[in-house]
Amino acid sequence: MKKKIYFLTIVALVAMLFFACKKNNSTSAPSVTTDAVTVSGINATSGGNITLEGTSPVTARGVCWSKNANPTIADSKTSDGTGIGAFTSSITGLTGATAYHLRAYATNGNGTGYGEDKTFTTGSQIKSISFYAAWAGGTEEWDIIYDASGKVTKIDDMWEGSLDKTLNFDYSVSGKLTITKASDGSTYGLYNLDSAGRIIKDDWMDGGDYSSYDYNAGGLLTNGHEYWSSADHMKYQLDYVAESVSQLTTFADDGTTAKKIKAFNYTIGDNVNGLPQAVNDVTGTEWKALGNLFGKPSAKLVDYFEYWDPRVTPIVKNRSTYTYTFDASNRVTQADKFLSADSSTETWKYTYAN
Repeated sequence: MKKKIYFLTIVALVAMLFFACKKNNSTSAPSVTTDAVTVSGINATSGGNITLEGTSPVTARGVCWSKNANPTIADSKTSDGTGIGAFTSSITGLTGATAYHLRAYATNGNGTGYGEDKTFTTGSQIKSISFYAAWAGGTEEWDIIYDASGKVTKIDDMWEGSLDKTLNFDYSVSGKLTITKASDGSTYGLYNLDSAGRIIKDDWMDGGDYSSYDYNAGGLLTNGHEYWSSADHMKYQLDYVAESVSQLTTFADDGTTAKKIKAFNYTIGDNVNGLPQAVNDVTGTEWKALGNLFGKPSAKLVDYFEYWDPRVTPIVKNRSTYTYTFDASNRVTQADKFLSADSSTETWKYTYAN
């Protein structure tokens, strides 16, 4: 009899454990971790990794953020697909010089799981950039206006302290950006944008020819092309280490022969205010990269870069080195680039909106 009671007790305990586990499993939300946050001005990048799906499929994932600790999906959030695994999230239109909390999230039919709470502080939006070099013959300055989401809406282009032209940015057509001159309304630039607001096509040539641009999953510019003579010609290739451009290769008209290589080295300082330093060759001018129109800028400030023509034998490398002046808020107010090739200097000055 005692053996029978003992056996029935064991059976009952096993049954209780089985149904308890079943009940717990049936209500389990996904498990998710939060990636580190990279800041560029009033924009940031993070993401997460869904390590356990739970007992029903993941139907939503992304990051949520707030000025308060442990934000939830009731706060601001991104939507970055479904399913398990790693994902990247882009956060735009934040307030400058402000502290935020951020967590990754994943939702299934049983609830929402959250990753660790990460804190970060946004940088300041660049209000103006001025450029001077002896070879330029004077100082050019760009005064920039943004909308609430961080898009550039207007630039006053100044030459030697006087207004040269005003450029208006029109995003009213979905997936398009048209830049016009305020003086006569003429078109200054016509671009196709992707869903993140980055330029993917530039109709800068006549006869149906154009430039196009590719980005990686993290929102960094990787290639630039020119389409002419009914063919696609690779013009630029950008390689990255830790979200900073490590090498920029420029190609000849055949699209395959490298004609110039720049190899970048960086300071330990973060580029939190989004100085667009490493993509000038691709964009043609520094102001085009503002507002992340050509993807995120490098995560670090450039220390120096070496450049050479790989077609020349023996290889001759020249170096350009940056020095910086910072304000009391640790923002770059001046960047001086010294060019070893001719011992000349180029100077950028920055002011900030907040």
